[in-house]
Amino acid sequence: MMLLNIDFKIHNPWAGKFKNLWSRGYGTPFKNKFIELELYKYSYLIGFHFYWYVQTDHPGVDCEFSLFGYTLHFKFYDSRHRKLFD
Repeated sequence: MMLLNIDFKIHNPWAGKFKNLWSRGYGTPFKNKFIELELYKYSYLIGFHFYWYVQTDHPGVDCEFSLFGYTLHFKFYDSRHRKLFD
């Protein structure tokens, strides 16, 4: 279930294809929690999104910030599946 979703994007329909420029995954001092960071080129001129997932597989926070075709994506999540929380 998505608890909170804030999303705003202005899309350039003539832009090129998606291209991942950089990505990394990191462990944290918290059990079963991970961080992922990505930088990619896509067709968003300006954009922001914030998702907060709960009661689902891999609950956590997912954020993107886009400016002139470049997007920084941050994700902090739990690696477990929902059936372990029930």
